[in-house]
Amino acid sequence: MIRIKTLHIEEFRGIRLLDLDLAGQNFGICGPNGTGKSGVVDAIEFCLTGNVTRLSGQGAGELTVKGHAPHVDQRDNPEKALVSLTASIPSLGKDVTITRSVKAPRTVTITPASGAEEPAITELQSHPEFAISRREIVKYIITPPNQRSKDVQTLLRLDQIEKTRSALLSYANKCKREAEEAERARGRAEGELKTALGVTTLDRDEVLAKANEKRALLGLPALTELTPATSFKDGVAEGDEKAKKAGPSKEVALADLVALAKDAAASPPDPLSQQLEAANTALKALKDDKDALALARQHGFIETGLEFVSGDACPLCDTPWDAEELRAHLKAKLLSAEAVSAQLETIRTAFGVISDALEDRMSAVAKAAAYGAALKEAVAKEAFDEYGQALATAKQALNAFLDDHALIDDALAVTDAAWWALPEEVQTRLEEVQTAIGAQPDSSAADAAREFLAVLQDRYERLLSDSKTAKAQKARHAKAQKVHDHYNDVSNKVLETIYDAVATEFTDFYKAINDDEGKFTGELKAEPAKLSFNVDFFGRGTFPPGAYHSEGHQDGMGLCLYLALMKHTLGDKFTFAVLDDVLMSVDTGHRREVCRLLKTQFPNTQFILTTHDRVWLQYMKTEGLIGRSQLFGGWSVELGPRIWDDQDIWTEIQLELDRNDIAKAAWLLRRYLEYISTVLADNLRASVEFRGDAHYDLGDLLPPVLNQWRSRLGKGIKAAAKWGHDKTKEELEEKLATAVALIKATDAERWTINPSVHFNEWQNFTKAEFQAVVDAFKALLDHIRCPNPKCGTFPYLTPRKGSAEDLRCSCQTINVNLKLK
Repeated sequence: MIRIKTLHIEEFRGIRLLDLDLAGQNFGICGPNGTGKSGVVDAIEFCLTGNVTRLSGQGAGELTVKGHAPHVDQRDNPEKALVSLTASIPSLGKDVTITRSVKAPRTVTITPASGAEEPAITELQSHPEFAISRREIVKYIITPPNQRSKDVQTLLRLDQIEKTRSALLSYANKCKREAEEAERARGRAEGELKTALGVTTLDRDEVLAKANEKRALLGLPALTELTPATSFKDGVAEGDEKAKKAGPSKEVALADLVALAKDAAASPPDPLSQQLEAANTALKALKDDKDALALARQHGFIETGLEFVSGDACPLCDTPWDAEELRAHLKAKLLSAEAVSAQLETIRTAFGVISDALEDRMSAVAKAAAYGAALKEAVAKEAFDEYGQALATAKQALNAFLDDHALIDDALAVTDAAWWALPEEVQTRLEEVQTAIGAQPDSSAADAAREFLAVLQDRYERLLSDSKTAKAQKARHAKAQKVHDHYNDVSNKVLETIYDAVATEFTDFYKAINDDEGKFTGELKAEPAKLSFNVDFFGRGTFPPGAYHSEGHQDGMGLCLYLALMKHTLGDKFTFAVLDDVLMSVDTGHRREVCRLLKTQFPNTQFILTTHDRVWLQYMKTEGLIGRSQLFGGWSVELGPRIWDDQDIWTEIQLELDRNDIAKAAWLLRRYLEYISTVLADNLRASVEFRGDAHYDLGDLLPPVLNQWRSRLGKGIKAAAKWGHDKTKEELEEKLATAVALIKATDAERWTINPSVHFNEWQNFTKAEFQAVVDAFKALLDHIRCPNPKCGTFPYLTPRKGSAEDLRCSCQTINVNLKLK
């Protein structure tokens, strides 16, 4: 990936014209909300990818890059909205300039354009997650497991796994449906063959006996075995006109018609009757309970809604709700909905049996209509057709209810089984067909045998064909299901290996910023289409992050999981990341640790960080995470962000002194000293008198800090003497003497009793007098700070709680042992 050196923005989002010099280093952008910080983030993303997540992601609606990326006053001139940046490509050791215009967002200009620069930028386009905001980073933490699986796999470039799994599942389900349909067709063919033979079960010997009885009438040899190649008509003269006679066998036709009349006259068979009753009871229960029916329709929606509750508002309409009350409300509804869901499952099972019966009846009615139409004096088939259509409509009603539970009345009508008995006109037409066929002169025994064998052959071959198809479809479904299951098992094992590695990194990162949770563990568990994420809560068990951890801890987890994922995905290529207000809600007590984590664990990654909290920015500077920054002080639609350079504080103070503005210089010094005293008080565990309003001024903070600094150095001297580290002892004694002299030079000890603890009287000093004050404080703080320019952090005690063992800086140039023998 890259490291950005400079950024140039014109007429893009809320920015009219802006140039930033990042120098390829970590960079901070600070300003109140609405001052244009996120516009810089959008500009970087646009320049590198041609897209803006805020204008194209979930919830973007009608927003588009072309329509809404240009400044509002240039919305009709997208060619004027452009972003250009210069960057280094560490892997190539080369610099590159990238330019993109909103008019042609998919077209990027790369200079130089030849060589390996273009592939490097193209690769970067496939990793848009280099720029991430708090709302996006939280999705890895507070999100349903199925969505987390998609998001994490996308980040890890493993989304093809989920796409393949989904495709295999769809194919397996398709095979299952086709196998069930093929089995139903096989069942109908078997039933028709049984009817033709006049038997209740198919037995090889009985089938052969029936066939040989007819073959004997034709003087044909008996068949000795029944195989797929068996021809019941074998030996019947092909040229015999009577053998070619059209029309059904009288014997078989009457058997079909009698079977239909018999079935319709009787009650539905027990298996069908039981399912009709079960479906009818469940449907009536739903209809009588309107709330239950509503819950049936809402069940899936409630489940989804419950997963998405993450704050004190409805996740759908944003109506204010206490999160716990909303969860309890939805869970109560879900319990009722689960009972309704059980009823729905009963209905689905019953509908499968009923649908099969409807298909069987439609087939029988169609056959009766065909027999009637084949008669010399055809029997009108309109009644058969209307009844067949009514049966088809009944089946459609069942499927319609499964899609929309509001369509309950039509489904109930089907379960009343009124369709089982033949309508009066259909019964009349059926009797007419039976009578007409029965009245036909009997064929000679030989003709009847020929007709019977022809029908038998036709139905046998259809059964063979449908059985072969059903067997093949069943095998295909079994294979598809096996492939799906095997893929799930293998992919889950692969994902588990990856997730275990990521979880280990995540745990280490999170423990680094939360040393009060030494036994903390994080778990990522892969399941088909899901990724569960649970974390330890002070040894009480593992739970989803939203269960007990605060929002600040959740943000910290989101950052740690993101970093672990990026490290696993990109490795050494993780050289660049934009964190847009990601660190904002991290607990203030852990900000220093977050800065150290980014600095020590990702020394080769350029972080661009935005925040609206000036204290956060100072933390980043104090801990040496950033060296350069930009302050946004306001914004107007005409001019864009109002900015000023956030230079080194001593440079800022010196500028005010050069202008002879002692009051401004004094204000800057006082504010900085109050801030840095807060940091040092925390680092050194200084004993500051507690104030209920938490408003500590310099007189409250600085004296305890300086006392503690001297005390820690003194303890380090004692420890070095005890351990026999004479050289270290001498160095610390010299450092302590310097500290005493510098503290005296600042005259800081008088402030505990000085009524002007905010140094308002400083503004009465001359420039020379105040210059001496500034120089004294700068020397004192430089004395405390790590001398390594690559570190420059203030030392701190470890561990964070309990007996202090070491006084050290981030790079350990300062490393004072405090443990005595």
